Amino acid sequence: MLPTLFLSCACISTCVAAKLRGRQTSVSNSSTTIRPNAYGQPNTNATFDYVIVGGGTAGLAIAARLTQNTSLSVAVVEAGGYYEETVGNISTIPAYAAFNVGTDPNDTNPIDWSFVTEPQPVSKVHTPIYRQMVSFHGRVQMVVEYIIHVERPWEVLRPGICKFMFEQELEQPPTIGTMQKWADEVDDESYTWQNFLPFLAKSVDYSPPDFPYQNSTNSQDDSPFNRPPQGPLHVSFGRYEDPFGTWVQRAFQAVGQAAINGFQSGKLIGSAYIPFTKDPISGFRSSSYSSFLLNAFASGKDPSITLYNNTLARRILFQPGTNIANGVLVSSSTPGDPNRTYTLQARREVIVSAGAFQSPQLLMLSGIGPRATLERHNISPIIKDLPGVGQNMQDQVFFGTSYRVNVLTTSASLNNPALTVAAIAAFLNKTLGASGPLTESAIPVFGWENLPNATFSLLPPAVRAELRTAFPPDWPQLEFIPSSSVFDPSNYVASDPVDGYNYAGLATAIITPFSKGNITISSSSTTSPPIINPAWLTHPFDKALAIAAFKRQRDVWAYLTTQNITIGEEYKPGPSVQTDEQIWDFIKKNLGTVWHAAATCKMGRPGDEMAVVDTQGRVFGTRGLRVVDASAFPFLTPGHPQAVVYALAEKVVDGMLKGR
Repeated sequence: MLPTLFLSCACISTCVAAKLRGRQTSVSNSSTTIRPNAYGQPNTNATFDYVIVGGGTAGLAIAARLTQNTSLSVAVVEAGGYYEETVGNISTIPAYAAFNVGTDPNDTNPIDWSFVTEPQPVSKVHTPIYRQMVSFHGRVQMVVEYIIHVERPWEVLRPGICKFMFEQELEQPPTIGTMQKWADEVDDESYTWQNFLPFLAKSVDYSPPDFPYQNSTNSQDDSPFNRPPQGPLHVSFGRYEDPFGTWVQRAFQAVGQAAINGFQSGKLIGSAYIPFTKDPISGFRSSSYSSFLLNAFASGKDPSITLYNNTLARRILFQPGTNIANGVLVSSSTPGDPNRTYTLQARREVIVSAGAFQSPQLLMLSGIGPRATLERHNISPIIKDLPGVGQNMQDQVFFGTSYRVNVLTTSASLNNPALTVAAIAAFLNKTLGASGPLTESAIPVFGWENLPNATFSLLPPAVRAELRTAFPPDWPQLEFIPSSSVFDPSNYVASDPVDGYNYAGLATAIITPFSKGNITISSSSTTSPPIINPAWLTHPFDKALAIAAFKRQRDVWAYLTTQNITIGEEYKPGPSVQTDEQIWDFIKKNLGTVWHAAATCKMGRPGDEMAVVDTQGRVFGTRGLRVVDASAFPFLTPGHPQAVVYALAEKVVDGMLKGR
């Protein structure tokens, strides 16, 4: 979040950096250590009950839950290592979530896949990068983990997890109507809100707000999480009252986004404080690694989990002449022999949790996908012709406006080193626990809305009709996200002019996208990146909604101006941008993704030719093979998908342990 804070606070990384890069290495966190013998032997064939591809949000949750049954053995294959090895405390301190997640290819880091999307017809961003992290902790698709999850396009795609960058931490489940739509589309009532809620809560160790707010109100309905036993994933609130956030809360309410008691109860429309996946005492972020995996090894436990880090899944293996998955061909980044392959056999099942880009890629490379694609790349044998693999990609994009403001923001610490020192001291306070701006990965007040009638009526009739029929009434059209700096998706930490003023931004995300993209393969090898085409805002309905969203941002700023919070005229894009075409041109040049790519191996009913998996994540036309991650959603849900990925993993593994 703050470059100066990062440089000054580099000494407080939660894990000691592992020195043996490129090898199987053990990492400790607090008092818990993953023993050296928990790591698989590279280049040596081995057999397990389950082989999981992807050490991210779903993969580590499934591994931990399966091995609660001590008779089961699980291998986890992860292409990366550990965040802390390479980027230190950037991966653990919430405020650093905005580092290295911009659309600019130069805004990069060593633990990102650096996937570059195909040129986007409506985007005037140079070459967008979709961030997705490679490492244990949660696969940022960027799926952002706000219990958000963490991927992003016309940007460099980097492997990893879902809230801005490292499993960026937002806990915002979808709505009651959304889950009814899910249940209806897949013909399975176990996905209704009431039936899915226990799995949303199962992962979570919830701490209610305990900070003495002076100028704002943080009212939360805790009941969804009051379901013992609690899970290992910490969900708590930042211990800092962001000055701009207190005014944004009032502004959201003034423009019609009524205050509600949080976003955990199946409701999103309104405004409220948001919780993060972070430890309430230490302030460090809570990820699938620090929660599920380390908890499995805690207190003298000896789970039968074997980790293969720095190991790439090359292909899913099948019993000869059948559609029965029985293993994974892999290669480890061992010094002197990086391309040698070996086999991890699965007695029971192979589970793919490689994210919305690489799960469909791995299926196609293994002979499952659109026949024409498989034949074009000479992939044989073709296990199953599934046209929907890699299709149906949905993502949410955002764009924002900025002002100089009369309250302290991130700009203040850039202009005043004493504030940096104070922020570090607050975070490191061992007596009272971590507090201050470093405990929050975003200004923690969000707003969600359907356009008010006066604005909605200005949309073209076809857009109004489709928005009414395609989405449940409680599914918001827009999400409003304030920022404590100039909003610039190309580089979130280098956008402040550092000219003595405080700057703030307001971004809006399109939550009802009609545009759909796709993923395909560029060769017959997983060493070649997938071809990613998000197709952002290519549907004309999305253009109309984006322009309306931009105007709604200005409604919020207008209220803030009446309260003397803004200074001078609009800083970005400036008052000269007025017509719809001028607004559209600005949006195209300043577009970013919220890293929520999903539905590329979509769940559906038998007989749906575009469906890839059934309601238990089982791949149609195969046996012993599942896909469990955001790619398996039937559609991209509102809210932030990290919560849904954890819940889907909990639901599927619960069924597996019950023989489904």
